[in-house]
Amino acid sequence: MKIAKTILSYAGIIAVGLLIGYVAPRLPMWLKPAYQEGDYSTHFQNTKSKVLLYGTASCSFCQKTRAYFDENKIEFVELDVEKSPAAAARHAELGGEGVPVVIIGKSMIRGYQPEVFQQALQAMAKMQTAAK
Repeated sequence: MKIAKTILSYAGIIAVGLLIGYVAPRLPMWLKPAYQEGDYSTHFQNTKSKVLLYGTASCSFCQKTRAYFDENKIEFVELDVEKSPAAAARHAELGGEGVPVVIIGKSMIRGYQPEVFQQALQAMAKMQTAAK
């Protein structure tokens, strides 16, 4: 009985340690907002386009983002940060931190987040409707 309690105690300590090891590095990411609002108009070379993707050819999340935009017939401009030094510099101005970085109107979204893309597209459509 005493041996079983000792083993369970050690197992509990190990489990708590693993949980803390998993949660602690991810906590800052979980506490960040899904997107940042700002004036990103300088990033749009073509004033007609309202969706911009900073990505790379080899990034699987960039590929998912492209597929999402294509499936939903969302026009976007893509800038490859590996092939274009100008795109890499613009991406760095946004803080870098990996790809994809998507700008939709006044929202900057890091990573593949289709729900957030949809929210930003709806917010942009409301602003365009209100401006008319």
